[in-house]
Amino acid sequence: MSCIQGLLEKLAPDIEAELKPRLQGFIGAFVRAYLPQDWAFVTEEGTSTVRIDPSGSVTVLPSASRSPDVTVRGPHDRLRLILSKREKPRGNVTDVTVAAHTAKGRAALEQVRGRFGF
Repeated sequence: MSCIQGLLEKLAPDIEAELKPRLQGFIGAFVRAYLPQDWAFVTEEGTSTVRIDPSGSVTVLPSASRSPDVTVRGPHDRLRLILSKREKPRGNVTDVTVAAHTAKGRAALEQVRGRFGF
């Protein structure tokens, strides 16, 4: 298991804790429309995928998704730093690329982009 996968697994409970309450009530129907989602994290050491199902449960897979909604690609050390600090890095992050491949991926990315600095 790569350390990126381990870091993503540590983030999974926080993602669930933030997302699951948003799936309740009237507004929850709008949020649920953007699920499920797969986010692929690609480094020179491999790929891990964060999968969020319609109930808000998060699973981290040690492989690439066939059709990710978002792909985050960058050097292993940079992604490790971003994911481990859980805060926006100082300055511009120029060595990490983030591509949304679906409309639901673009919408989700706009909600979390500032947290990671990409």
